[in-house]
Amino acid sequence: MAADPALKEKVEELIGANQVLLFMKGTPEMPRCGFSMRVVQVLDQMDVEYGAIDVLPALQPLREVTAEISDWQTFPQLYVNGALIGGADIVEEMFDSGELAEALGVEQPEAPAAAASPAPPAQSPPLQIE
Repeated sequence: MAADPALKEKVEELIGANQVLLFMKGTPEMPRCGFSMRVVQVLDQMDVEYGAIDVLPALQPLREVTAEISDWQTFPQLYVNGALIGGADIVEEMFDSGELAEALGVEQPEAPAAAASPAPPAQSPPLQIE
């Protein structure tokens, strides 16, 4: 099924208009899923301004649109300068390696001592059954 052309155009406009744009479940103040919360926490540590779009009100249409735009259907999705960076795991890996700071054009924040605790084991994304 093809994505809604008007919605796709709007999403492309938003991606173009925001240097950093996060498609997430919920809002930065009130994330509605753990993966979205993790990306918000990373962005907050980076102290970078970003736009955020709550995908829940239009989840399926947005999934179709982002599948066409970036070949990615799960949320959250972080775009920087118009390009998809990825979801929570990729954002966290890039944050840890310093690549995210480079992509955002900001200084890598000093890691707080509390962050030295071991990370929880990585989980595979939920499987989609069509």
